[in-house]
Amino acid sequence: MKSTVTIAGRLIGAGQPCYVIAEAGVNHNCDLALGKRLVDTAAAAGADAIKFQNYIASKISTRVAPRYWFEPKDPNGTQWDTFDKLDKLPDEEFKALLAHAQQVGITAFSTPFDDEAVDFLASLDVPAFKIASADLTCHPLLERAAAVGKPMILSTGTATLAEVEEALDVCRKAGNEQVVLLHCTLKYPCPPEGINLRMMQHLMQAFPGVPVGLSDHSMGISVPQAAAALGACLVEKHYTVDKTLPGAPDHWLSVDPVDMRAMVEGIRTVEKSLGTAQKGVEPLEIDAFHFARRSVTSAVAIPKGTTLTRAMLTYKRPGTGISPRHFPMVVGRTARVDIPEDTTMTWDML
Repeated sequence: MKSTVTIAGRLIGAGQPCYVIAEAGVNHNCDLALGKRLVDTAAAAGADAIKFQNYIASKISTRVAPRYWFEPKDPNGTQWDTFDKLDKLPDEEFKALLAHAQQVGITAFSTPFDDEAVDFLASLDVPAFKIASADLTCHPLLERAAAVGKPMILSTGTATLAEVEEALDVCRKAGNEQVVLLHCTLKYPCPPEGINLRMMQHLMQAFPGVPVGLSDHSMGISVPQAAAALGACLVEKHYTVDKTLPGAPDHWLSVDPVDMRAMVEGIRTVEKSLGTAQKGVEPLEIDAFHFARRSVTSAVAIPKGTTLTRAMLTYKRPGTGISPRHFPMVVGRTARVDIPEDTTMTWDML
C-alpha cells in the first residue's frame, strides 16, 4: 500500500495537512437546491471535500431489516423505511451536484452502496470512493469499487483487525494500493467514551504503510481536533446546513457551517502547534530566555576584593547574567570590581 494517497491533486498521508471531508450523505433530502447549498457552505467553511451517498433502498436492505440508529419520529421503522425516502435524487441532478462542486472549487465524491452505484460514479469520474464501515466485509462491492482504480477510503467501524487486513487485500488484488483507513465507531451519535481514538493509533501501528484517519460520529467538534493531534491524516464529519431540517436522519447529529468552520480552524491550529519532537529553546522564546529568567544579583553593594557570602546575593530578572543554578560556584569568590547593589552579576566581575 502507498504511504500517501492523492485525491484531486491533494496529498493525503503523514506530514500532510489533515484532509477534511464534509460528509453530506443524503442530507440533500433529494433536493438539488439543498444539495448545492451543502456544497457552497462546506466550501466556504474550509472543508477540503464534500461527500454524498448513492443507494437504492431495495438494493441495500430487506424491508424488515431493523435500524441500528434511532429516529424519534418513527421509532419502529425499518432501514428500508428510511432509505426509501432518501433515494429519490435523479442521476442527472446528482451529476449536476458534482458539476456544481467543481465550479465552486471543492472536491466531491460519494459512497456507493451497490454495484450500479459504483458504475454510475465511475462514469462521472469521481476522484475517490468511500466505502462505509458496514460494507468493509462486502468484498464483491469493495472489489468492484477498487477495480475502478480511484483512491479508496475505507471506514472500519465494527471491524476486527483481521477484517481490515482482508479488505486491504481485496483492494490490493484488484490492483489498487491507494487506500486510506478510517477508524470509526458505528454508533449514531457516539458518546465520547465510545470513540476510542487510540484505536486509530492501533491501525497506524498495524498498517504502517497506510494513511489513517477518523470517521467521526460524535457530537460537537472536539474529537476531530483531538484526532488531528494524534496524527489523523483525514477527518470525516457529518455535515448539514441546518440541524433542524426534517428528512435525512443525520441532520440533527451533523455539524452546520458555523461548526464546520470552527472545526477546520481548530484542526489547522492543532497542526501548527504540533511542532517537532525535540525539546529545546524555541526561536519565539528568545526574548523570554534572556529577560524572563533570573540572574545572580547583588543584594548589597560589594566592594572590590570582598569575598562573596550567600547573604550578599539574591536572584532577579533579567537572565542576562550568571544563572542562579551556579550559586554554589559564586559564593566564596572574590569581587574583581566594585559591584553596586541590585546589579546583575556576570563572571567577569569575579
